[in-house]
Amino acid sequence: MCDTFVATPEASENGRMLFGKNSDREPGEAQAVELGPARTEAITHCTFADVPAAPLTRAALLCRPYWMWGAEMGVNDAGVAIGNEAVFTRAPHAASGLTGMDLVRLALERATSAHPAVRLIGELIETHGQGGAAGQRASFRYHNSFLIADPEQAWVLESAARAWVAKRVVGVRAISNGLTLGDDWELACDGLAAKARDYRLDPGKTRVDFARTFGDAPITLAAAAARRRACSEGFLGAHPPSLLRGMATLRQHGSPDRPARAHRELRQTVCAHAGALPTRAHGQTVGSLVAELSATSRVFVTATSAACLSLFKPVQLGRALPPIGSPTGRFDPTTLWWRHERLHRIALRDLAAALALIAPERDAFERDHLAAEPDEAFAAAAALEARWETTLAARVSGRLPRYWQGLDRDSGLQGC
Repeated sequence: MCDTFVATPEASENGRMLFGKNSDREPGEAQAVELGPARTEAITHCTFADVPAAPLTRAALLCRPYWMWGAEMGVNDAGVAIGNEAVFTRAPHAASGLTGMDLVRLALERATSAHPAVRLIGELIETHGQGGAAGQRASFRYHNSFLIADPEQAWVLESAARAWVAKRVVGVRAISNGLTLGDDWELACDGLAAKARDYRLDPGKTRVDFARTFGDAPITLAAAAARRRACSEGFLGAHPPSLLRGMATLRQHGSPDRPARAHRELRQTVCAHAGALPTRAHGQTVGSLVAELSATSRVFVTATSAACLSLFKPVQLGRALPPIGSPTGRFDPTTLWWRHERLHRIALRDLAAALALIAPERDAFERDHLAAEPDEAFAAAAALEARWETTLAARVSGRLPRYWQGLDRDSGLQGC
């Protein structure tokens, strides 16, 4: 379960494209943040499938599940940003093919602007199909929607198996885990109605309503997609969107924000915290990104889980990342992602109390480091989080939920 937003130049505070995304995955599924350099290769080996290589790829900042080739979100050196969402459809799910994350990375590495990225993703979906298990532990399959932006344009692309449609968006727009495009799409795959009939779905006799034809309404409702999308759009649109407003959007536990809600059902929780319920097993925010897109994009990442407990820090394309390590599925204190998990687990004893203690310093840090050098910002963030860990351990009482205790044993974090 994820949430992605965009505010186009017409709506943003300073007239620049604003993009943001929470990557929600299984708890303990570490997310690597890395700079992929431009390269040449004979063939591109994706997570479960191979595709012909591009003559030369673009450099891109990628946020990806540690075990996947593809990325949940990223920004390339042309100012293109892309994020994907799981969507639930009645079209067949293939055992292998391109994952949504593969499609994100392929487009970031090959597209110079948003519209060609839309066309490329659509072509890859039609040619290679979507498929393969998308969960670290569970055999979790889904189709994908995408929010694709560059400094001037933003597009939503929604798919079901090898069918897809897309629409340009203006203003504030969010996507979550549900199809939203009806018959108002602007671009579509070849033979859209015929594909629906191939999948034994009724496309109707007029222009195809994509969401009605392909969507799985009960699962989409259970995922609270409409509520979370409304939370993002409502909060982001209440004031002219800025970088700081974008960061706050990704921290919302409903509208108004109620951290206690995070331990219950999904509802309107954009900042997701996993639990034992089936709708929560894939609902942990494991990484977040906010970017202001331009020829020299300003990009901020947490590189840690739980946006509400994390600090957004600047990174620069074309420049080496600070030493954050390469996390895997096992606890590793040499990596930023796993060091932060100690703080995260302490805070889960009483999330509301923990946030009351750290939120003022968190927000002040981000105001003060909007223009900071990456190395300086990451070093300052590490020192601040180390102090928070000590403070929360002493002042936040309660027990870690049993569900999380089991995850600690599995990852090697227990006792650390």
